[in-house]
Amino acid sequence: MRGPAQSDTMRVELDEDEVSVLLSAVTRRVLDEASLSDEDRGKLRRWRSEEMRVGREGLRTLSEKLTADLARALKAKERSPIQKHDWV
Repeated sequence: MRGPAQSDTMRVELDEDEVSVLLSAVTRRVLDEASLSDEDRGKLRRWRSEEMRVGREGLRTLSEKLTADLARALKAKERSPIQKHDWV
C-alpha cells in the first residue's frame, strides 16, 4: 500500500541536451518543408546556432518551459482513482 508521500504520477524532465536535439529536429523540418526565403532560412539558422546553444539562457528557458508544459499536460490527463470508471 502506498503512503501519502508516494505517487503514481509520471515526472518528465527534459535537460538542455534533450531540448537541443528536439529543437534541431524541429528547425531542420521547418527549413526542409516551409516555404521560407533564403534570408529567413539564414535568420533561422543563425538564431538556432547563436541563441539556442546548450548553456545559453534561451535554451535553458525553453527547457524549463517545456518541462513545465509537459508536467501540466500530464497532470491534466490524470484522473483520481475515485473518478475512474471500472471499465476504463
